Amino acid sequence: MKLYWAPLLFFLFAYLAPLNFRPMVTPDEFRYAEIPREMLESGNWTSPTLLHMRYFEKPVLGYQLTAASFTLFGENAFALRLPAALAAGLTALLIALFLRRFTGEDKIAAVGALLYLAGGMVYGIGTFAVLDSQTTCFIAGTLICFLPACLEPKFNRVKIVLLLLTGVFAGLAFLTKGFIAFAVPAVTVVPFLIWEKRWKDFLILPWLPLLAAVAVILPWALAIHREQPDFWRYFIEVEHLQRFLDKDAPGQHPEPWWFLLPPLILGGLPAALLAPCAVKGLWKDREQLLRAPFVRYSLCYLVFPFLFFSASSGKLATYILPCFTPLAILGAVGLARYFRLGGEYRLFRYPLAGLGLLLALAGVLAAAGRLALSRIAPQWQEALWMPHTPILAAAIVIVLGWGIALWILRKHSWRQQLAAFFIGMVPLIFVGNLIIRPSAMEDKSPGAALLELRPHIPDDAILICHRSMVHAAAWTLKRPELLLAVSPGEFDYGLSYPEAADRFLELPEYQALLLAPERPAVVYLAREGAAAYLPDKVPVPEKFHAGGVDLYYFAPRGQHASSTQGGL
Repeated sequence: MKLYWAPLLFFLFAYLAPLNFRPMVTPDEFRYAEIPREMLESGNWTSPTLLHMRYFEKPVLGYQLTAASFTLFGENAFALRLPAALAAGLTALLIALFLRRFTGEDKIAAVGALLYLAGGMVYGIGTFAVLDSQTTCFIAGTLICFLPACLEPKFNRVKIVLLLLTGVFAGLAFLTKGFIAFAVPAVTVVPFLIWEKRWKDFLILPWLPLLAAVAVILPWALAIHREQPDFWRYFIEVEHLQRFLDKDAPGQHPEPWWFLLPPLILGGLPAALLAPCAVKGLWKDREQLLRAPFVRYSLCYLVFPFLFFSASSGKLATYILPCFTPLAILGAVGLARYFRLGGEYRLFRYPLAGLGLLLALAGVLAAAGRLALSRIAPQWQEALWMPHTPILAAAIVIVLGWGIALWILRKHSWRQQLAAFFIGMVPLIFVGNLIIRPSAMEDKSPGAALLELRPHIPDDAILICHRSMVHAAAWTLKRPELLLAVSPGEFDYGLSYPEAADRFLELPEYQALLLAPERPAVVYLAREGAAAYLPDKVPVPEKFHAGGVDLYYFAPRGQHASSTQGGL
């Protein structure tokens, strides 16, 4: 059991500890913060709203988990990202339990958990406030509970509990992101049962998971139907069928069939450096491994969901996050086979030694560059967003130390080199969350700039935002009643309801408001350089700037000169 401390410590120091270091990023993090904040403000935990308008892109569980985190830890970046991080940690635990169950070895289980946590895409999404990490976790729970239930020879208590847990996880996945909760398990389980020729299981196994899933989903499904009768029509038709089938649908991301292949390969780095020897181990022992049902199942878990996501008309790289669960499982098994088969360990040693050499070189170049800039052109340090000297020095020492350790250990035991590979990541990830200067994040993290500009926004002013600023402004300024102008963006559906009709201003209405003979102050917020969204022939505003945000202040009519200009 002592081996499980390795992935646990990796998770605590690489995932949880740095969660509050980075500023929140627009639009996603502010969106997924504002919806739970409004949930807490209204006391309505059933119907998601954004800017106090209906927002039915996802079901409710992901927002509820964040709202609960806000309740416990306050409304901050740590609490916002905590559900995603905990989901990544729970997925790693499920992988370890699955491998322990089918291999009987703690070492393989611990390596599988580490491989998952050390994947770049897993880390990026697992420390970022979107719902993919939670969805991946619940899908992993569904599929990892199903296989031992399927293989249990008797219909005993263990089988019943595992089947019920399968359904519970599927229900939680549905409440997080919708019907993908059933699609991914279906495209995994059906090919596996066909491969195994377990025809009777098609008739026997689905009922208990289905019952458990319905029991989890039904209370909220009925509640949302009572409160919002159009929810299910919109959610199924627009958020599922259109997104999967219609490449021209609004908000769609049409990409070629191969689009998800590079993220699958590169998204596993740096853990993917171990892929060559893992693949070699799987291939050399393929005949014996393919006799193991859990290996066949893991292959189905990897291949068929990937093909399913690739078949979608719209694709985002994050869609394939569930595929990293079976990749970690197969990677751990392949590594174990590779080392047990003996022989030359070139496929293992060369990539890690090469990484060590590159890291050492990068550390030397970074130190030399920092020294040269401080003497030759110190003014460039801000322009290049270089961090403060102590942070940069710590990063350079860590990179150098990790690189030198990997290089020195290239001829030592593979256990020592593997340990150095995973251990070296932790401090680098930790410091990496501190290393970027705030000025490098201005375009995507306007929170600090909005706080600086808040004194120029009277409480009684009409607040209008460019669509790129609405999420950050609503969260940071606690002004969800703000107005949108020129382009509704993702709020088309919410604006279609009569009570929200006055929340969006077409250009003529925007101009009429600014020219109205009697009106309060008007404030327009936009990204730097977005002034073209101001109407023509309107009073000249007072302009303020902070970070990457421009603020245009239109004084109340009658309190300021009403000179006009031909647009800004």
